[in-house]
Amino acid sequence: MKKIVILLFVATALLSFSCNKYCRCTHYIDGKIDKDYKGEFIKESNSCADYSTELKELDGKTYEVKCK
Repeated sequence: MKKIVILLFVATALLSFSCNKYCRCTHYIDGKIDKDYKGEFIKESNSCADYSTELKELDGKTYEVKCK
């Protein structure tokens, strides 16, 4: 009986750690992917699309971040 309780506890702990939702963001400069950008993080409560940014123009270049 103790072994079953311990196994259930371990299984629950593993599932709680593996259920984190990740967002993957991609940074674009003039429509091309910025390969130096690291954009992966744990989603807390919002949808990943809420972290995306619209097109911004700065010094003649267009910047955008898309998250999925």
